[in-house]
Amino acid sequence: MPSSIRDIAKKTGFSTATVSLALRGAGRIPEATRIKVQAAANALGYEVHPLLSKALSLVRQPKADRYRENLAFLTEFSLDDPTLNPYPHYQKNLFLGASERALTLGYKMDCLTLSGRPADHRRVSRILQARGIRGLIVIPRLALDQPRLSLDWKNFVAVEIGRTLWHPRNLHHVETSDYIKIIEALHLLKKAGYRRIGMAVEPNQNKHQRGVIYAAYLLQQMKQAPRKRIPVASATGEWSEKTFRAWMTHYRPDVLIVHDVRTVMSWLDAMGLKVLEDVSLFCLNAQSENFSGLRRDYREMGRQAVEMVSLLLEIGDFGLKTNARCWQVDEYWQAGNTLSRPISPPYSQG
Repeated sequence: MPSSIRDIAKKTGFSTATVSLALRGAGRIPEATRIKVQAAANALGYEVHPLLSKALSLVRQPKADRYRENLAFLTEFSLDDPTLNPYPHYQKNLFLGASERALTLGYKMDCLTLSGRPADHRRVSRILQARGIRGLIVIPRLALDQPRLSLDWKNFVAVEIGRTLWHPRNLHHVETSDYIKIIEALHLLKKAGYRRIGMAVEPNQNKHQRGVIYAAYLLQQMKQAPRKRIPVASATGEWSEKTFRAWMTHYRPDVLIVHDVRTVMSWLDAMGLKVLEDVSLFCLNAQSENFSGLRRDYREMGRQAVEMVSLLLEIGDFGLKTNARCWQVDEYWQAGNTLSRPISPPYSQG
């Protein structure tokens, strides 16, 4: 059995801390002590495991001394654009989460804003390569109808947050578990006593989520008797106050699943309907604590994206893959105050 630091300490009479410092050449250890400890180590056949030694060395280094390389955080809107006041909250929180995790792992973060022009993408590819940047984080791109990025992917490890890109469609990605969470929410709303569950989620948001929002809702509706089924609001006409008003008047849901909660609340107010008294709201992205529903943890998504990039860099997994990795980050359940019949989620926030 290999000897240990404790064996050396027992043989020399020094403490294990003194022996450890002497073997590493650290601390204010007298030279005579170092010589005696090393002689005992040699006599006992003590050997330092190279991988363990390297790991411990990294742990003992100050964070600032553990620099690995720079990563690029590719945004759709500039973080410094004065016309976006405030710029999208999801972009800010994704960046904060990614930056925090990058720092702890020894990376620095470069933030670059990309337009929708392919020529701009090729220019940025050259800039990234010139800077020696190999790891990319692509955040949701929501401004264009069919967003595309034309980078020289073979030179990069890239992770997309969400799945909004139309091309390429096979980037590694970190996303929310929308489908499972909506199925779970529908079950809990029904269990709480709601009988006429309606969905008023704007078509663009369903498109950004690859159709899973409507799919989860329609699956639940298929289990209802035909006369009790309520179609998605946008399926009855254009996404507008007029269509919403006609849909609400005809189907009279007792709870609405919504995403653009402020717009829907303004439409309800124009109809003279009050939240809680006339209809409840369950929000799919409840960014205010007043709204009941699910709340996305954008900072955690940013942190997870950095962790995936770090892993892929370690194993040298560059370029596009036919079997891209997918990590999911669950949303939080948020009690809020827009449900007249509060639901009891299977687990609590935090």
